[in-house]
Amino acid sequence: MAAQAPAPAPPNAPMAPISRESRPTIVGPDQPEQPYPMKLEGTVTKGFGRGARFLGIPTANLPDTSLDPLNELNMTGIYYGFARIHPSLNTPISSAGPSTPNIEPKINPFHKKELTKEALESIPTITAPYPPEHHTQKWNKQDEKIWPMVMSVGWNPYFKNEKITAEVHIMHPFKADFYGHHMSVLVLGYIRPELDYVSKEALIEDIQTDVKVALNSLARPDYARYAEDPFLTKDFVA
Repeated sequence: MAAQAPAPAPPNAPMAPISRESRPTIVGPDQPEQPYPMKLEGTVTKGFGRGARFLGIPTANLPDTSLDPLNELNMTGIYYGFARIHPSLNTPISSAGPSTPNIEPKINPFHKKELTKEALESIPTITAPYPPEHHTQKWNKQDEKIWPMVMSVGWNPYFKNEKITAEVHIMHPFKADFYGHHMSVLVLGYIRPELDYVSKEALIEDIQTDVKVALNSLARPDYARYAEDPFLTKDFVA
């Protein structure tokens, strides 16, 4: 039997400059252009558990099988857009579970009045970690809304990953974890390539800037309207 070929080694990512103050505060054209919007969806899977516990920036992982549109781009880095968790009573969320499935598909969970530039910019760059560390909290209806997101796609060079992952940071302090539930992600643009860092603090600072850039970019009218896209507002039946 022939020996199995070794997995390809991750490429060497450039080191982030010491000063990142010159980063742009908004990226992309005034409206999404091809290949965006890009629709991704799948069951939230367990990752390395580093986002919330090590960085204070929780992430939700998409399964490899849902990443074909991204793989076709062959472009690692940081993306932005909107995301939504679709809870299901068939897979309890923590010990409490969701109250009821969302039964109002025609009503945008992320109301227009919340999509002003000022409202988006007021969202904190670091949200509460999940899963809760000390006790289980109850899932609430705010957790079922559509929220802005940034997504890291790549090798995570700071952590020396051996496979590509897609990790979504949703800008909302969820009250409970949602492993095993459905997540819809609408990717609207690209922020920057992935980089390596000299320290955890430098990585966190750049992620916080990514969040600010995403919020500024999504506040433009032709991006904000995608929070009402049927791909996100539709009900998902497990």
